Amino acid sequence: MKLAVLTLGLALLAAPALAGEAFDACAGLAASKYEPGYEDAGPLDLAGLDAYSAAEAVDACAAALRDDPGSVQVKAWLGVAYASRLDYGKAVPLLEDAAGAGNVVALNTLGQLLILGKGVGQDRGRGTGLLRQAAEAGFAPAALGLAYSYEFGDGVAADPAQAFAWYLAAAKAGVRRAEVIVADRLQTGTGVARNDKTAFDWLAHAAKAGDAEGQYRLGLAYLEGRGSKANAAKAYSNIKAASDQYYAPAMNGLGYLTELGIGTKADPAAAAELYRNASGYNLAVAAYNLARTDEAGSGGAPDPVAARQGYLRAAQGGDRRAAVNLALMLLKGEGGAPDVAGAVNWLQQAADAGNAAGQNDLGRLYELGLGVDADAGKARALYGRAAAQGYKLAKTNLQRLGG
Repeated sequence: MKLAVLTLGLALLAAPALAGEAFDACAGLAASKYEPGYEDAGPLDLAGLDAYSAAEAVDACAAALRDDPGSVQVKAWLGVAYASRLDYGKAVPLLEDAAGAGNVVALNTLGQLLILGKGVGQDRGRGTGLLRQAAEAGFAPAALGLAYSYEFGDGVAADPAQAFAWYLAAAKAGVRRAEVIVADRLQTGTGVARNDKTAFDWLAHAAKAGDAEGQYRLGLAYLEGRGSKANAAKAYSNIKAASDQYYAPAMNGLGYLTELGIGTKADPAAAAELYRNASGYNLAVAAYNLARTDEAGSGGAPDPVAARQGYLRAAQGGDRRAAVNLALMLLKGEGGAPDVAGAVNWLQQAADAGNAAGQNDLGRLYELGLGVDADAGKARALYGRAAAQGYKLAKTNLQRLGG
């Protein structure tokens, strides 16, 4: 390993023990697990340094740089540590020096700062160029960053095929986030031909390594029979494994399986508790599901007040089904005072977002002149939009108006 070689080499210098210890201490806090020579020793994954670790790394790497002021590697690590503490004034000069010498960690970090405009003037073109230099040298986090640039058009023209190619490079280097993205692109056929079987294999690889999103997505694949035979028991076990890591979408998904008895015994009360826990992570769909169980009383006694509050949280989080249900409760005065104007507002938002139920219900208000001026033309248009999506009630309403 490079760490052992460099430490041994420093033993030949005038102050061997101190120099070797300082370098090793810096590396032990700031080296990347994807950095050449540090695959088994680098402590940093994609998440980087937290505030406490960054402070330790600054002290350790500053000491190492005093021992060897010309060390490109130490400059890069110290620059990363300073950047993690948002001390860009000290980080950028160190990263510029190390990047100029071709250090992949510095190239990647400086590239990200340039793309985001943090501590330096924003220069997406140069930033992406630095990511490319590091990615082509085999640094996996830079490959992931370059993939993002191609996906979103940061510093380069958006190119789904190039984005997929770099996501794949990062995935092959063991970046779990990239493995899940590769699986997603294979499932959707974005930048690559659709292939559910290969997507399943990537998800299985990420899940086996303990990646929560990989476990959740693998569970969904088993549930839907995508890339493998449908298997409710395996769907449940994988989604539960992700839920046990407090991955909110999996907690919500486990609630759904538990509510319906898929892969496990149905338990509405336990499902409601899972929805409650997931909604604590500001997951709108979980808030919607919890409100739905509160309204129906499937997890206990019906609680219209809690249901109305839950639908409001979910609707504010962008869940259009919740907006429609909230509007109905506002119209009827369930769980609180009637609020016709509020109902119109939420139905309008749902309709504008393309929700068929929202379009139909708003059309009904225009037909009746409830909370809005009666307008058969608007009602007909809204029923038509909902009917075009296959919403049966809207088809009936449209026929009644002669649409």
